[in-house]
Amino acid sequence: MSEVVIDTPRVFVPLLKPARYKGAWGGRGSGKSHFFAEMVVEESLAAKTDIVCIREVQKSLNQSVKKLIEAKIEALGVSDHFRVLNTHIEAANGGRIIFQGMQNHTADTIKSLEGYRIAWVEEAQSLSQRSLDLLRPTIRMENSELWFSWNPRQSTDPVDALLRGDKTPPGAAVVHANYTDNPFLPD
Repeated sequence: MSEVVIDTPRVFVPLLKPARYKGAWGGRGSGKSHFFAEMVVEESLAAKTDIVCIREVQKSLNQSVKKLIEAKIEALGVSDHFRVLNTHIEAANGGRIIFQGMQNHTADTIKSLEGYRIAWVEEAQSLSQRSLDLLRPTIRMENSELWFSWNPRQSTDPVDALLRGDKTPPGAAVVHANYTDNPFLPD
């Protein structure tokens, strides 16, 4: 495969290094979702990686980031390395990208995500403490990562308390992104 070049806005560079927790918070138009969607594609190309894309509530795939990831696969010219199916995306190297809502999971059903190396929580400001408490120990394989993108509402939101509170996890990489940091935002 030829080299894939992804132009990364400067604000997201700290998130390119391995970290257990990666977070990007800020306002709309900052490119947070686009950055993480490109990272999903990049990680899927680099090695066999199972990735779950999560929202607190997801009643259908229309509420997921599936369409955005499909658009990134197309834009990056790597469609021949992926098989886009109705419910998930398969990478040519055997990895899977799935899309789930956390609200309907229980301690028993969440076990189905064990073995996934990356979980990306989009609209993480809506993630409940219960869901965060279920997710963190489930995504636990070696070198696993939890990614969060969100528009802050309250400092008491669980993702804010985790990644912007007084006791952030060691080694967490968290950036503040705004529309002024997005060189790709149209006028």
